[in-house]
Amino acid sequence: MKKKLKMKLFGKFSLASDEHVLSEEELNSAKMTCLLGYILINRDCALTHQRLIEVFWEGPSKNPEGTLKNLVYRIRTALKALGDEQYICTASGTYGWNPEIEVETDYEQFEQIYTLLCGTQEIKDAQEKKQLCQEALDIYQGNVCPRIAECGWILPRVTRYQSMYIDIVKVLCEIFEEEKEWSQLENLCWQALEVDAFEEEIHYWLMESLYGQRKLALLMNHYENTRKLFYESMGIRIPERLQNLFYKIMTDTEEGFSTGLEQVLLDMKEQEKPQEAFLCDYQIFRQLYQIEARRINRLGIAEYVLLFTVRRKGRSWQAAGVDAGIAEGMDVLEKLLRNSLRAGDVISRYSQSRFIVMLPTCSYEAGIKVAKRIQEMFHKNIGSRHLEVQAEMAELSATEKRGGCSHG
Repeated sequence: MKKKLKMKLFGKFSLASDEHVLSEEELNSAKMTCLLGYILINRDCALTHQRLIEVFWEGPSKNPEGTLKNLVYRIRTALKALGDEQYICTASGTYGWNPEIEVETDYEQFEQIYTLLCGTQEIKDAQEKKQLCQEALDIYQGNVCPRIAECGWILPRVTRYQSMYIDIVKVLCEIFEEEKEWSQLENLCWQALEVDAFEEEIHYWLMESLYGQRKLALLMNHYENTRKLFYESMGIRIPERLQNLFYKIMTDTEEGFSTGLEQVLLDMKEQEKPQEAFLCDYQIFRQLYQIEARRINRLGIAEYVLLFTVRRKGRSWQAAGVDAGIAEGMDVLEKLLRNSLRAGDVISRYSQSRFIVMLPTCSYEAGIKVAKRIQEMFHKNIGSRHLEVQAEMAELSATEKRGGCSHG
């Protein structure tokens, strides 16, 4: 009877027989773990010394052949804990896994389930799908173990398994959504976002699950955090699909969170007295701008908008590129705007290097003073970094464009 071992690649690496489990801690070496993992994944191949040296010893090395032999010797010694068999064979300048020893792997089980769920022969039964999804997610425990994941040769697999995991999560999300299992859908989405924080569909299902449970405060907080994530990490606005869902939820009166006016007002009221200016998504800023423009147009008064641009000193704002320094400058500017403007002023991030500010009930002269004060505070807070803020001001208008001024 052939000896059979079980290999775990996801989460923490291990190789188990009936007698013992050889863990990555027992191997006590990242290089040993990586080499053993490579041999097992390629167990149907004869691996030449040269190929292994090229994979594991990039660049010049004093004695790669001797180092390889020593590493294989140490792996063979560690494998004795699983039994007395010869696990790694040597033949004419090659190493290879003993074909007489069968290995069952978690990643191959994961691939098989993925094929059943997302392959051409799609399973129709929802409960069977659900069971297979749960099996796959039980196998997948944070992708390839960190020791091996750092090796260059495994990176394509790491990316592929992550993508497969997200695809399986989406299948299960659809099932939970149809069954209105909102709590399970929420938990699944939180787990998936730990793997891929930028997956739009997962954010969408998470928002739906929070709405289904009437977790309005958590939903609004997640939407705001997601908006910041897309802005700060990718330099783009939150996807339109998420915006539309958010606005639909917030304006859905038939499925709203309350019906009485008193409770409606309580839902809208801020929990604490505002201590800083109001920071919001750009789409919300646009709507507030349009409302304010209609109001002042009717009253016949003037109000102003400021546009702040973070740039490298000596560069024109039109040619300003965005780098890590400017990103840090934007963080500094956001704190200054939130903490130094009035609670009724409205701020929004317009782009990777710009903030736009609406100043209700603020005169032209007061607006100039605000712009200069922010520039001076930015200069004091930015330290030795060669950054500056350009400020532009224009009159808020419902129709035609009014004249503006710029402050370098």
